Amino acid sequence: MYSDKDLIAGLKQGDEHVFDLIFKKYWKLLYKQAFYKLQSKELAEEIVQDLFLNLWEKRSVLKINTLENYLFVSLRNRCIDQIRTQISHQKHWDFYKKYIPKSIENTQDTIVCNDLKRKLEEGLQLLPEKSRRVFQLSRMEGKSVAEIAKTLSLSEKAIEYYITKSLKTLKVYLKDFVLVIFASFFI
Repeated sequence: MYSDKDLIAGLKQGDEHVFDLIFKKYWKLLYKQAFYKLQSKELAEEIVQDLFLNLWEKRSVLKINTLENYLFVSLRNRCIDQIRTQISHQKHWDFYKKYIPKSIENTQDTIVCNDLKRKLEEGLQLLPEKSRRVFQLSRMEGKSVAEIAKTLSLSEKAIEYYITKSLKTLKVYLKDFVLVIFASFFI
């Protein structure tokens, strides 16, 4: 029987047998916890698989004192990120249903929408490449800060910085256009 220290040491050395033991020992427990929090088999499986993939890929740089604590804290954080993403998507969808007309019925509205899309695309081109990529992942693909940080191999603070910077730039760039849109809704 392997101790926690033996498992951690074997994992850091890239021992696939040790990783397999860790997977077999914790997968079911982590899955049950994720399912309890998310109420979705697919999301629970995806999050647990992603957790183990991350554990293997970053095994040499992870600072793990207690394997079980590390796994369950990582799982909790991933579940929180997933819930935040779902809430964000729901807020956007609720806003869309409430404020955007069911269908754009006249040519004027179509033109305004196309102009806004074009203006936003122009504004995105003004952003530095990294800021633009972070903004697209966050606002257009709905990814969480943690997901973006992982995808781009940056810290979550850096991602938050890029999002804030992008929003400020786009807010200034689209300021006049947004006022025209709101004015057209109230005329």
